[in-house]
Parts: sequence; C-alpha cells; structure tokens
Amino acid sequence: MSLILSTEEGLRQAYLEAEKHLKTSPKQQQWLNKLEQHLRAVQEASKEVFFSLPFQRTLWNSDVVSGVGWGGAINVDKVISDDAVIERLWKLRTEPLPEPGNERTRYLAREFSECLALIAPQVRKKPRLKLFNVFASIHPSEFVTLSYTKVLRSLARAMGLPASTKIHPVDVHRSILDRFDQVLGKTAAPPSRDGLERMSLAWALCSTAEEEADAVEIVDTDKDAGSVKLLPLPAERRRRGMLAIAGSFATIRGIVEFAKDGCMREDLREHIRSINSALSPAAINTNLHALIAEWGVLQSNGSMLELTTRGEALLENGDPDDVSDWLLTKILGFDHVLYELKTKTHATRNQLRSLLKLVNPGWTTNFTPDAMIGWQRDMKLIYREGEVFKLTETGLDWAERIHWIPESLPPLNAPDDLDVTETSTTSQTLVRPALRDILSFMPVDMVFSNKLVARLDASLWSNHRRHFAVLAGLSGSGKTLLACSYARALWKAEADSRERLYVLPIQPGWHDPSSVFGYVNPINGDSYVRTGFLEFLMRASADPAQPYVVVLDEMNLSHPEQYLAPLLSAMETGDDIELHTFSDAISGVPSRLPYPANLLIIGTVNMDETTHGLSDKVLDRASVIEFWEVDVGAYPGWGKTSLASDAAATAREVLIGLYKALSPKRLHFGWRTVGDVIGYMEQAAQGGVINHLDSLDQAIFSKILPKLRGEDNTRLRAALEQTRLILRNARLHDSATKVEELQEDLLHTGSARFWR
Repeated sequence: MSLILSTEEGLRQAYLEAEKHLKTSPKQQQWLNKLEQHLRAVQEASKEVFFSLPFQRTLWNSDVVSGVGWGGAINVDKVISDDAVIERLWKLRTEPLPEPGNERTRYLAREFSECLALIAPQVRKKPRLKLFNVFASIHPSEFVTLSYTKVLRSLARAMGLPASTKIHPVDVHRSILDRFDQVLGKTAAPPSRDGLERMSLAWALCSTAEEEADAVEIVDTDKDAGSVKLLPLPAERRRRGMLAIAGSFATIRGIVEFAKDGCMREDLREHIRSINSALSPAAINTNLHALIAEWGVLQSNGSMLELTTRGEALLENGDPDDVSDWLLTKILGFDHVLYELKTKTHATRNQLRSLLKLVNPGWTTNFTPDAMIGWQRDMKLIYREGEVFKLTETGLDWAERIHWIPESLPPLNAPDDLDVTETSTTSQTLVRPALRDILSFMPVDMVFSNKLVARLDASLWSNHRRHFAVLAGLSGSGKTLLACSYARALWKAEADSRERLYVLPIQPGWHDPSSVFGYVNPINGDSYVRTGFLEFLMRASADPAQPYVVVLDEMNLSHPEQYLAPLLSAMETGDDIELHTFSDAISGVPSRLPYPANLLIIGTVNMDETTHGLSDKVLDRASVIEFWEVDVGAYPGWGKTSLASDAAATAREVLIGLYKALSPKRLHFGWRTVGDVIGYMEQAAQGGVINHLDSLDQAIFSKILPKLRGEDNTRLRAALEQTRLILRNARLHDSATKVEELQEDLLHTGSARFWR
C-alpha cells in the first residue's frame, strides 16, 4: 500500500521501510560502499590530481552518485580538458560555501547555471545529469542521489513541497533534504555512513511514493542501484497512433508555454485556434486530447488544464528528451522504430511502414505509420540518407533506453482485415518509357526537333523522384504544346491517357497552397474543398506504375515556392505531402499523401513584366530548358491555310524576314503569333472587304509591333531599321509608319515604346 509522503507519519513510515531495505540488501550496501569511496576521492584530491585528465574523466562519467541513463551517452571529452571549467569546479570545491540557508542555495544554483552555460558550446546536448552528479560529488551534503530533475520534482510534490519549473533544481534538492531533517532529525554529512543513507533516501523513496498518474519512469531498487529505468506498458494498454499536428514539435512547445501557469480549457482551445485558424472545433479538441493522451504534457484539473511534470520539464529545457519516457513506453510502435534502426542500422520508409503494420494489424493505411515516422524525424531522432532512414545521435540515445523487446498486438482474426495495399502498390515499379518509343508517338505535324524532345526527356528522368522540368523562352513557341505532346506520347495514345495528364493554368495572386491543394472548409470543418489538381495527385499516388504528367502553364505568374510549397518539400525529402492536420480523412482526403514518384512536372515560363523570377528552391529541384528559336517557314499551318497562294507566300516571306530582323534583340515571335496572323488574314478574306496586303499590314500592326520596346542601343536601332525596310518593301504602310515613329522616339528620347 502506498504511503502518503506529504504527512510526517507517512514519511517516517516510508523512511523505516527504505532504511530496512538499504541495510539488508547486499547490492545497496555495495552501492553505498562505492559511493563513499567516490566522495572521499573527490574531497581528498589534491589540485594536481583534480586537474588530471583521468580524475576529470572519472568525475564526469561516473554514475555511482546517480545513474544518468541516456544522458551518459553525451560526450564530454572537450569539457574534461577545459582548464576554465576545471578551475571553476576546483574553486567550487575548495572555497567556503556561504552560510547554510537561502544564500548558499542561491549560490549553488547560480554556479550550476553558469557552469552549464560555460560547457554548452562544447557539447551537442547539455549534460545536466552529469553536471548534477559532479556537483553532488563536490558538495554531497547539498544534494540527493537523484540527477533526474523530472523524477526529483515528482518526489518533491509527493512530499508536499513546491517543485514547479520556476524553482531551480538545486532548490528542490535542498528542500527535500530540509524536509528530511525536519521530520527525521539531522545527521552527519556524507561521506559518513549516516550521511550516505540520508543522501540516498530520496532515491529509495521513489519506489514508495504515490506517483502521478502519468509517471512511467521507475527507480529499480533491486538492481542498478541509483539508476532510473523505464517501465514499458504492454502493447494492448498503449496509445495507438500519434496525431499529426501542424508545426510539429514547435507547436507543442508553444502550447506548453501558454499553459505554464494553468489555463481554462476554452482559453487553450482559443490559443490553438490562433495558431491554426483552419482547424474546426472538433480538430481543436483532437489536438488538445493528443497533448494529454499522446504526449502526457497536460492534465485536467476540473475545468483547468495544467502542466504535468513532463510538461514542466519540456517547458524548462525545450528538449524532446523530456517526453522520451512517455513516447517510448506509452505510444504503440514508437519504440519499435528506434529498436529496429538500432538493430539493423537502417530501413526504408516502406520497411518501417510494414513493421508498424505488423505492430498493429489494425493500421491498414500508411497514414498512422507515416505520422509516427514524421514525428521521429521532426524531433531529430531519425534522418534520411538516400532511400533509407537511420538513427541520429539523439535517436541512438533514445534507443539505448529501450531495455525490452517491443511488443506487438496480436494479428486480427479475420484475414480480410489484413492490409494488402502495401504489397499491391509498392511491388509496382514505374518504368521509364524508351525515348525511341516516345519520339515515334510525337505528332507528325509538330515541328520539334528530336534533340529538343530528348533534352526534355533527360531532364524529367535525371532523378529517381524529382521528375521536374521547366520550359523557358519565347512566348508562343509551343512550350505547352511540347509538354502535352510529350505526355501523350508516354502512353502511346492509349484511350485513357487523358486521365494521366493535367494542365494547371497558374493564376496571379496564388500566395499559398490552398488554390492548388484545396483546404478544410472554414465554415464546415468536417468537409474538404477539393481541387482538380488534388484529385489528379491522388490518382497518381494510387497508380504508382504509370507516369502522370502535370503541366504548370505559365507557372511564374505567381511564386511557385508559395503555391507549391508542400509538393516541393516532399519532392526533395521523400516525405508525405501534408494536406490537413486531422487524424482521419476528410471528404475522402487523407491528412498526408505519399509523394508520388511517378509524377512528372513540366512548367512553362515566360519572362516579362507580368511574371516572377524563379527562386532557388524551384531551380534546385528542376531542370531548365530554354529555347528561343522557331522555324517560321516550317510552321505546319502554312500547308493548311485557306489563303490564296500569293497571299500565303507574301505573308510567309514577310514573317520570315521580320523574325530574322527582330531575333538579335529577342523581340521576335513564336508560332502562336504566326497562327494568329494567318487566322486574321483568313477571316478578312472571307469578309471580302480588306485585301490581303491590308489584312497582313493590320495583323502585323496588332500582333507583332506592340512588343517592340527598349532603350537606345545598336541592336535595337538595327532591328527597327531592318523591320522598317521589310515593311516598306512589302507595301505595308501602317506598320511601316508605326516603326518610323518608334525610330523617331528612340532618336529624341533614348527609348521606344509602342504604347506612348
């Protein structure tokens, strides 16, 4: 039966039981003997010995005072050879402490914090546990044998003592010792035997204390004296899955900060809504429940929400380590991933997914496994190297805490419940079509060179996942036509090929992904506003053996790094595309969509005053193909026009001449303009009022001349003069007169513009 440590009688009774165990257990006596030897060695060391490398290594790495568990993996080699650190510790050991009481405690707390700040730049993580052991070794009368601040605070609360994160851990050590002195009487200081037993009493009481409901770290009093171990829950009692939360771990820290002094549940709901306004009331409640049940950082107290010990530790340190005990012992599958990567050193995403689906046969989709993998990656426990995941140093530290073989749930009884989609999808491999086959299915009446098609083909397939090419250059040169023709040629004119091509006309003012990927309905949070592109993306993800092509038409009318942000990120990392933050699908839209490696993206860009330049984020992921030349004479429309032969010949000759005259200044035109000129002349001929020279004159005036502009330079002067001569020789009076006006402007003002 648990004893109430907050009462004097309960504390005395717990002390008697702990004392009996300490005196009768050989293992505990061996530990106290080692602790005595260690403390005497530190107290009696000369300055020469104290400054020696072997002594400092023992001082920092010994866990005889208190086991430091995963904190023992922190490398302090730079610290133990730092003269400034050693000098400070020597001063701490040799100079008299202030008088007992608040002044002494404040002094030790200040020294601890300043020493921690001094060594922080030399280590990958702050070695708080080791530093507490060092301080306890130097001044054992001021500390108990509990370096784990979280467990220390939990014990202090059980004893009825203040233990919030506003109180320095050194103060908590002192308040526990003062309570012992008050109830049990004072003893001689360590390393006397009585002092050692008093110093170790806090550790012994942890197994007796009435623990918080969320406590999962235990003090093992039968083995590994002084150490703290994890007590894993059986698989059937664990939380199944982790909610994906927008902003990930940073969001959780922000919510913990908001609730640090306790808050009303509704106030915290409002705070979560301010972080992510797209969340529905149901989703906000789900986020709130996740912080209580999945992370163990919040607890209810009537209508109030308060931080747990774990939440306070997270607030104090801002380190995922402070929730490691909860995640490793209470979340199903979390320990499996780390244990697997520790055992096998690496695994692909699909291997980890399959592992987690064996852990819980009820996970029949990738969403829950992927959310767990995403959390571990966000907390820097695992990282991706090529196609495989590996443990980071922090991940290895966590994995070392798993002293058990992780348990799985039993298989489901009904065979129909087993997920077979993983095998059916991952076993299908996208095969790159042969270039010769693609060329054979390109339209025969489209004059693109085989070399240009081959450049596009190589650009799209140069990476195993990033199939992204950008076609840049002359407006109206057939960039979109080339992209769509290539896409159709991939499927050899199959009847259903239209299902695998999507042309997305980009609109100005797309500043976020909602225009492309859709969004949760802000009025009805249980529905999702889907887009055509999202539907296409979901089809591609479900059909991995077939290439799917999206054409981003005029992709730089808005900033691609803004409206394509989730896609560009997933394209680079191989992670899922995050669509919303709900745990379940909404309107058939999952929270995350695996990035479809069978997706080919072809963007077209025009560079003028209405468009934006492409950022490095886009350029780093895409291959750019620039082409500025077209063969006006080879335009397929010449053979199909209804114009009289002499009219067609005149138009063809004039347009070829204008193209050559304007191309050195990049003021030339593409096939779209040629087609528009022919179309204008055809319609004028049908009307029977305008002759072919007048219609050609007006077509050139309206389709070619408005783009003539620039500052005075040799190339522009030459281009305008050549254009004037061609137009005058062809007897195109209106167009020639307009060009002469541009020449006059260039001469007198230094610039020329069609629009004055």
